[in-house]
Amino acid sequence: MAKDLIPPPSPAGRPTTPGGVPNLIELPPEPPRDAVHPVQQEKPGPSAFRNRFGFLLGALAGVLVAAVLVAVAVVVTKDDSVADAGLAANWSAWHPSDTSVEGGAAQIADKVGAEYHHPDGRQLVKVTGQPLGIGVALRPAQGQISLIDGNTVLYQLNGLGPNGSIKGGEPSAQRLQLVRREALELALYTFRYLPDVDSVVTLLPPPPPKAGADASPASAGILNTEASPDQMEAIFYRPGDLKPQLQIPLGNTVASHAPVADKMGGAEGKMVDQLTMSNLFKWSLTRSQDQTPYLVLDRPPTP
Repeated sequence: MAKDLIPPPSPAGRPTTPGGVPNLIELPPEPPRDAVHPVQQEKPGPSAFRNRFGFLLGALAGVLVAAVLVAVAVVVTKDDSVADAGLAANWSAWHPSDTSVEGGAAQIADKVGAEYHHPDGRQLVKVTGQPLGIGVALRPAQGQISLIDGNTVLYQLNGLGPNGSIKGGEPSAQRLQLVRREALELALYTFRYLPDVDSVVTLLPPPPPKAGADASPASAGILNTEASPDQMEAIFYRPGDLKPQLQIPLGNTVASHAPVADKMGGAEGKMVDQLTMSNLFKWSLTRSQDQTPYLVLDRPPTP
């Protein structure tokens, strides 16, 4: 009888509940051990060439950084040199490609000369620029004569008329003011872009000879004129004379386009007078006892 009370084993070996009822929830078969714990593949080790590539990349990066630092240093040095001189960095839109005394002066002469015209559009004067090549003696109205050392650039404004006077148009105070404006602009470009120049002298065209007066044709020769001494005027500058104008853009001193003579005057005319009249001289040539030639600049007596 006791045997009849023992429940038979669950079919297919199924487990039973404590009450003897078969457990109808069949558990999934246990997966293979390899599926539960897959074999971990070893990660590839570092390449044998890794150190070599790393070295090359580091070297290239170092070269690049060094190149950038050199470029920055050059720019900073250039800007610092301009700043140390007190000059405006972006002073003008144009500049000569040659900074030598001879080549640079010739380029400046061509550039500035082409900007000044008669009202009919013809160029006002032919401008030439070159090293002076002789000494300069500065003789004030009162006081001691000074011999100017260093490199002097000579500009000549040749009007192509008799004695180098301006051919065509009507002589006027405004035209003289315009010519002095041209001399001012020549000096400004020279001091800004030709570092070896110590002084600038510009020979102005004399007035046309009076009717019946003897006159020689215009000459392109250096310091060659037959005008009377009281008509031979020049404007002479040293860098310090124009330093405030070199510390600001050129357009703040003279406009980018030169006016014609009948448009001179007003505020611009006053500015030109302020920057040129105190540097206006009479000029002549002489030789010392040992035949050394000098350009003599005499300051006119104060009226």
